[in-house]
Amino acid sequence: MKRTLLLTTLLTTLLFSNRSEAQIPGVSKVTKALPKVDLGVKLGANFQQLSGNLSKQYNGGVVGGVFVGVHKNKMGVQAEGLIKTVKYDISGTVMNSPSHTVNTIALDVPVVFEYKLFWHIWAQAGPQFTALLSAKNGSTDVKNNLNTTDFAAVVGLEAHLPMHLNFGVRYIYGFTDINKESAYGIKDAMRNRTIQAYVGFRFL
Repeated sequence: MKRTLLLTTLLTTLLFSNRSEAQIPGVSKVTKALPKVDLGVKLGANFQQLSGNLSKQYNGGVVGGVFVGVHKNKMGVQAEGLIKTVKYDISGTVMNSPSHTVNTIALDVPVVFEYKLFWHIWAQAGPQFTALLSAKNGSTDVKNNLNTTDFAAVVGLEAHLPMHLNFGVRYIYGFTDINKESAYGIKDAMRNRTIQAYVGFRFL
């Protein structure tokens, strides 16, 4: 009898405790109101060209880095820090050569606003700041021959897939003229046009 009474008391206490926690004012509302946080890494291909009467082809490179974002319902914002490689084919009178290839390394910092279109597909749009880290023609440092900052607009699509995977494509339209006419002897404006495709992995 004592054992039955003790067991009944314990079960009643547990049930009441769980029910009380579930009914704590504001707890469930706060949980539902919190946005989803994403933190991850990404790696992909970077295809870039210069506008103007220069090479029309997109030269390939790589892009990779980290991202952090917050999402709530169908809205979100994501900031990224990306390192990319870019090859420029420039025609002009530079270093006594009619044309040359400049290999560069740059840091991209895009901040994109996101809207869920359907299924797992999100549209992205926002500004991007780029800082030139390195520029070499062969073994010669030519970083001072280019404007080292670039501002651009980003538009793209990204799929948030199962197993914490992302896949995306984007187009980046550069507004800054990176040409220093005094150094290159080229009068045309040189602005970046970029296409990127990438995969990502979300830790959260």
